[in-house]
Order: sequence, then C-alpha cells, then structure tokens
Amino acid sequence: MTYAQAAATYQRNAVLTASPEKLVVMLYDGAIKNLEKCRLRLDDPKQARSAEVGEHIGRAIGIIGELRASLDHAAGGDIARDLDRLYDYVLDQLSQANIQRNPNGVVNTLKVMRTLKEGWDGIVPK
Repeated sequence: MTYAQAAATYQRNAVLTASPEKLVVMLYDGAIKNLEKCRLRLDDPKQARSAEVGEHIGRAIGIIGELRASLDHAAGGDIARDLDRLYDYVLDQLSQANIQRNPNGVVNTLKVMRTLKEGWDGIVPK
C-alpha cells in the first residue's frame, strides 16, 4: 500500500466514523483549505487565470453548498436562516471572485468561514 492509498483510507475512515458535528468541522476545514489555495494563486498574476483557481473555487462552492443543504430550517429557526444568508453571501462572493479573478471575494469568504469554524471548534470535542 502506498502512502497516498494509506492517507486516502485514513481519511475515508475518519469521515465514516465522525459524528455529524465533526463532519461539519471537516467541511469547514476543507472549504478553508481550498480557499487558501485559491487566494494564493489569485495573489500571483501569473496564476490568477489558471485552471487551479477555478478548481479550488469550485470545490469550496461545493462544500459550502453541502453546508447550506444540511441546514435544518425547522429546528434551526433564526440561526439556520442567518447561516443560509451567510452562505448565500459567500457563494456570491466566490462567484464574483471566479469571474473577475480577484482575491477580494475569496478573502471575504475566508473571514466568514473561519469565524463560523471557530464557533464549531468551541462546541465540538477534539
């Protein structure tokens, strides 16, 4: 078994055995990781128009879409509604960043996602 295969197996097992709350934290981690990679490339004029920028934005959009789809509006009430609005805002920011290839939307999204993740980190045991 190669290192890459072992890492993929470990990651798959971590997802399969995680609590719903831990899965949310893992989704935030994944979104933030992709947004950071995207931001670094957008800061470099030689890479700003690269396919990798679009791939990382696409992955982040997909993850945020999953977070948004998992909202329970009946049980979550105002919190779910407010999160839905935040997700709508960051998805718009990412769409604009992808079209304009400007890091501002990614930076704004990173701020929101990091703040939300800090909240989850405070309630989900390590």
